[in-house]
Amino acid sequence: MEEKRTLKRKQRNNTFLYLLIGGFLLILIISLSSLLPKSPVESKNNGKDGNTVQQTEDKKVVIPAIITSKDVNSGKYTLRGIGDGQDINLIFTESSLSLDKYGKNVTAEKLKVGEMVEATYHKETTEIVSLQIWDKAWRYQGISNWGLDGEEGSIRIADKYYQYADYLLITRGGEELTLEELDTTDELLAVGYEKKIYSIIVTKGHGTLKFTDYEDFIGGTAYIGKRAVLAVEEDMIVTVREGDYEVTLEKGRLTGTKTVQVLPEEEVEVNMGEFKLPPVQTAMVTLHVSPEGADLYVDGKEVSYTEAIELEYGKHSIKATLGGYKEYSGIIDVQEEEKELYIKLAAADNKNEESTAGEEEDGSSSGGDSSGTDSGNNGTDTDTDNTNNNNNTNNSGNTGGTTKKYVYIQAPEGASVYVNGEFKGIAPVSYPKTTGLQYITLIQSGYNTKTYTVEVKDDDEDVKLNFPAMEASN
Repeated sequence: MEEKRTLKRKQRNNTFLYLLIGGFLLILIISLSSLLPKSPVESKNNGKDGNTVQQTEDKKVVIPAIITSKDVNSGKYTLRGIGDGQDINLIFTESSLSLDKYGKNVTAEKLKVGEMVEATYHKETTEIVSLQIWDKAWRYQGISNWGLDGEEGSIRIADKYYQYADYLLITRGGEELTLEELDTTDELLAVGYEKKIYSIIVTKGHGTLKFTDYEDFIGGTAYIGKRAVLAVEEDMIVTVREGDYEVTLEKGRLTGTKTVQVLPEEEVEVNMGEFKLPPVQTAMVTLHVSPEGADLYVDGKEVSYTEAIELEYGKHSIKATLGGYKEYSGIIDVQEEEKELYIKLAAADNKNEESTAGEEEDGSSSGGDSSGTDSGNNGTDTDTDNTNNNNNTNNSGNTGGTTKKYVYIQAPEGASVYVNGEFKGIAPVSYPKTTGLQYITLIQSGYNTKTYTVEVKDDDEDVKLNFPAMEASN
């Protein structure tokens, strides 16, 4: 009996010990669990970008978002979640933190509209705990080579394409813009995640230049800064990136330069009225051609010689042709108010006589102001200027006693030709040959400007150049 009581007493003691050990282990587990960080509870996942809105057990929300507006004085912020594009209004308090992507404190001014941040805030009070530049976001600065495809919802940056969100934020100076307000001259900063752009910040906008009183430059060339080279046209308005520019218009010997400042969304008037060509002096020129019935051309255009024609002072090309006669081509130099020129064509079968021109009726030259050759060289007067070009240049490639050689630019027809910045005429055009490197620029309205580098050799040959057809501008 005593043994039974002893056994029961031992069993009770063992049970108490087990309960004591179990209680101690339970208290230890609870204490340790309280020291571990709380696990976030997923409350929303849109499934599109893998961006998750997280809510902690103490009702704090963590979300990647774009800052769409801010008022530092009142502390009012609006953020746009990159997962669903929904805007939320939050309050930045004295205890709120502004952090860079490394977690270091920065001023609230550093977090600009358009930046992508990881925002932590209290769900019930909407007070911001912290705004930290999201370390998973990328920023592409200084974008100048870009294009927009609205139908595909993509933006080309250099040679790569990025999709943009339907709720893409576009800003300049903190003000929101639309896609239609962008221009390819703008300089951009893009903010995105993976291969999608969520924010575009215009770092340099665009304005326009409106040219006035520039009639003497029409048909010439406009240089805007160091990049843009344009043909000068009527009613010309040019869109350019904001900044300071030297604007130069050139046509032949006339040049004018203005310094302008272009501001975003502003039109700057560029008045070129102070740059004018001197008044044009003209003369009445009477041309006589023998025999009658010949075709007469002045500066490449057929004219009637039944009455005097009006020509500007200076040199003009003359050509006369008639079947069965040797062609005459030469230059007339007009330097007085009235002038007469007699052209006599020689019969094609007359080996002893050439077609001539002069100020006397017999065709002999008395003033030395006109010269010509017959058609034995296909009508080309190698001692005279080209029909389409009255500019005189030094022929450094020729030596005394040799025939002057020319550079012929035959194509593309209709393009304005500039050689080392000097206007030479409209293709097809020729000019006296000079040796060395030549930078030949072709300009034509509605087409992309092209520049070619050509090395002209020092030999006794003409140079004939045919360039590819001009490419239509977009």
